[in-house]
Amino acid sequence: MSGITQSVAKVYAEALIQVGQEQKALGQIHDDLTLAVGIYESEPWFREFFTSPRIDRDEKWKAVRTAFEGKIGKQVLGLLNVLIMKGREAALDNVFGQFERFRDEHENRLHAYVTVATPLDDSYRDELVARLSSASGKTVRLHENVDPSALAGASLRVGDKVIDRTMKTRLAALRKHLLDQGNQD
Repeated sequence: MSGITQSVAKVYAEALIQVGQEQKALGQIHDDLTLAVGIYESEPWFREFFTSPRIDRDEKWKAVRTAFEGKIGKQVLGLLNVLIMKGREAALDNVFGQFERFRDEHENRLHAYVTVATPLDDSYRDELVARLSSASGKTVRLHENVDPSALAGASLRVGDKVIDRTMKTRLAALRKHLLDQGNQD
């Protein structure tokens, strides 16, 4: 995300958070953004249309309003209008990312990502969430990724911290160590 796009996204996301808090509509705004961004990301024709500088802004707004009116709330519809009129349509997905980050902060939520070779059983998953919640003082949302190439163990990422205890990583480290030992002889 470029610096300009990131700062634009932050401004719009903060405004949506403020409006959502005032109107007690954060969940609805999130759902509406999810819908709009889902279409933006999954439909190349819409992304091309929405971000095209060749299409007259008033005409683009009319088409977008017609497509989304009644399906999303006025807050997100207003965001789409502002993005179009200011020529900042490409910032939409970044606004969503920033909105999610601010909403998580507001709701004291933390995302943790675990990669395992086989699915976690419920008791281990619950214990992991409880420990992370206790350590962070936040509500933890655990995202589980099953990757058989991990072989065994787990890799956990919380923010920019990673703890990788997968067998795959351990074997790679052992291989490197053995190769380094062989090169010293």
